[in-house]
Order: sequence, then structure tokens, then C-alpha cells
Amino acid sequence: MVSEIGRFLGRKWKCERCGQEHFVPTKWTNISRNSLSSLPNLVNQDKGGQFAVVVSDEVTWKVAGEKVANSLKGAGWQVNEILLPLPLHATDEAAKKLLNLYPSNVSLAFAVGSGTINDLVKWVATQLKVPYIAIPTAASMNGYTSPISALLIQGFKRTQPCQPPEGVLTEPEIVASAPQEMTAAGYADLMSKTVADVDWQISNLLWGEHYCPLPRKLVAEADDWLQNRLTDLSRNEPEAVSGLLEALLLSGIGMTIAGSSTPSSGAEHLISHWLEMKAISEGKEPALHGLQVGIGTLVALTVYEMLLETEPSDWRPTENELLNPDERKTEFESRYGAIAERVLSEFSAKWLSRERANEARQRLKENWERIREIVTSTWVTPEVHRQRLTTIKAATHPKEIGASVDELYEAILHAREIRRRWTVLDTAYLVGLLPDQVDQILKRCGWA
Repeated sequence: MVSEIGRFLGRKWKCERCGQEHFVPTKWTNISRNSLSSLPNLVNQDKGGQFAVVVSDEVTWKVAGEKVANSLKGAGWQVNEILLPLPLHATDEAAKKLLNLYPSNVSLAFAVGSGTINDLVKWVATQLKVPYIAIPTAASMNGYTSPISALLIQGFKRTQPCQPPEGVLTEPEIVASAPQEMTAAGYADLMSKTVADVDWQISNLLWGEHYCPLPRKLVAEADDWLQNRLTDLSRNEPEAVSGLLEALLLSGIGMTIAGSSTPSSGAEHLISHWLEMKAISEGKEPALHGLQVGIGTLVALTVYEMLLETEPSDWRPTENELLNPDERKTEFESRYGAIAERVLSEFSAKWLSRERANEARQRLKENWERIREIVTSTWVTPEVHRQRLTTIKAATHPKEIGASVDELYEAILHAREIRRRWTVLDTAYLVGLLPDQVDQILKRCGWA
């Protein structure tokens, strides 16, 4: 075990630094051998009936879904089995179809799968106000215990506030049986929290956004344990993979504490979302989210490295960035088509006039030494990140996630437009690193 995760579950507690009280609604986790056989005892309830829905896809049904359903049936539950066809994407259309498949008398749902299954079940459970249990079949992402569901809504990636699961149950052998690239994706997703946390802290310094150190602290507790098991993770060793899953659950709990995805999603996730949106719009199958995030993290780390090499006296804005968003409608329509208005709305929320940009640069200058300290004490260098990705057998080049270097070029320039959250990509535009230094970023990443 990487930590005592149980001490954070089902209780309210106060952050010593920010002073806020936080409640984690997930009550229990169980990652142990033969745990599925104990499922009825864990979820035995007195809520007026035992009517369950078990949601899986064609693969995860064979891995764990059938066992979950049979275990419940053996304990006297009435079970409705929903098998979703592959390929499956977390879209608003898929979520609504699943909602219509739920029986009216359901009292508890089970999400048997990884990212997509959990996003869909979490959203439906929230709409119906029905509790659910997560049954992870891979240590591939950190959303199991998070308070959000990430859905592609009419081609636009959005996070929806949702209720976390009541519990999380799986077996080491189950998560270790997933394809190794899913384990690699999970570790790459977890690695991104260093840069996401720095983005969050800089947003706090520039804009006064609330910052809590607890989410990063939860994940940091697992770092050393995992660094000593990278080779085991590359081989899908059950102990290491279940430890990675626990670290990912802690990361999701960190999002619950923050009330948003901010501790776990910065520039690297915007790059991933951009690439996913583009792939799906072109009828292509996107790469695993975590593998995209790993590439995005390499970009973010490189931008931070280049940012640290600048001096405040060198900072200059790009004139095009000072144009009012209303003056850029044609540009956004050309780039985003049907979703241009929604993207422009997100971007407009953080657009800076010349006066506000000057004020922001001044705050950045005043806090420059503090920011340098935050970056250097929190991040890992791009070289270390690349080596870890290589060890874990995760993607280190765009072509390994089905993207071209030209697509990464566009993502670096424009991914920040799809969400109002402030990240290092916005800071890079604020000081003038972007858009002029994209070629240099690609070169340092080893792609040009």
C-alpha cells in the first residue's frame, strides 16, 4: 500500500494551511485478492430494496462484470445487466442513452470498467440521485473518486460536477490484467499533477484563486513508493499496479477536496483534450487519455523550463493577444467550426485587455522569485519526465499517440482557448514566449 487511504474517506477534516473544511463522500475502498466475493457484504443496504444495475462493456464484462453480477444475484439482489458496445466514448449522447437504459427501481449502480464507463455511470447516477460503486478494471486514470465526469458534449470536452462513488472495489489481479499501455497511461496521468499544481499556485498568485496544498500532498505521498517500482509497473506486476491505482484514487480525492479538477488538470490536460477533440471530429480513435497527458506534461515542463530562463525585463505581450475576443470570431469559427461560440466564451472569460495584461505582468514580476521557487521545488525536469515515461513504456513522441508534430504545434498554440482555467500556456503568452517560441518548444521536446 502506498498510503493509508482510509483516513481520508467518509469524513470531514480541516486543512491546516488553508483552513477550509473538506468532506470526502467516498466511504470505503477495497483493493485485495478475492474482494469481489465479499461485495454483497460491503453494499448490503436497507434502502427499500436491492435492485442493482451493473454497467460494463464487452471486454470488462468478461474481466469483472459477470462476476459482480453473479455475486449480487447469489446474495438475493435483482440485477439488471447493461453491456455497452465498443468502441465507446464518453459523450453526452452515450450518457443519455445509458440514462434511458436504467430501470426505474434501481437502488445501486456498479461501474465496471475504467475511464469511459466511470464517466458515463457517474453522470447517470448523479442525474438519478442513485449511489454507485466503482469497480476499476485498470489503473489508467484518476477519475474514479473525483467529483466530475468528463464528457464530450457535441464535440466540446467539458467537465460536469458529479457525485463520487460510495465505494471502490477491485482486485490486484484484475487491474494487472489490463493492457500494459493502460497502466502506462495511468502513471503518465499521475505524473502530470506536478505541473497542474504549479499552474494552480500561479493562478493563486496572479488572480487570488483559492489554493489548497492537500491535493498535491496526497499524491506526493505515493511518489517515492512508485518511483521504486517503475520496472514492476512496466511488467504489470499486481502489487505495483494496485499501488498505482491507490495513488490515482488519492488524486481523485484531491479533486473532491478542491471541488474541481484544478489540482489534476492544467496545461497538459488541455493539450490532451484538444487532441482528443480533433481526433474524434475527424472520425479517428483518440489515444488513451493518460498517454496524451504524458505528452502534454512534457510540453508543460518544457515551457516552464523556458519560462525560468526569462527575465521580467524581457517580457512583452503579443499584439494579437490584446484583440478583443469579439474581433477574433472569424478566426475561432475557422478553427473550431460548430463549437466556436462555446470555445470563444471560455476564452473570453480569461482574456486580458492591455491594462489587465500589464497588471498581470506586474504581479508576475512582484512574485517572480516565489514562482521560481514553486516551480523548481515541485516539478521534475523534462529529461527526468521523458526517462520515466520511457521506463514505464508510455508514449514520448506524438506519433506514438497517433498525432503529428504539426498537430502538437497547433495544440501548443490553441489548447488554452478551450477552457477558462489559467495555465502555463497562458503565462507563456503573457510574457511573450508564445506564439513565437513554438518551434523551440518542439525542438526541446525532441520532436523537431
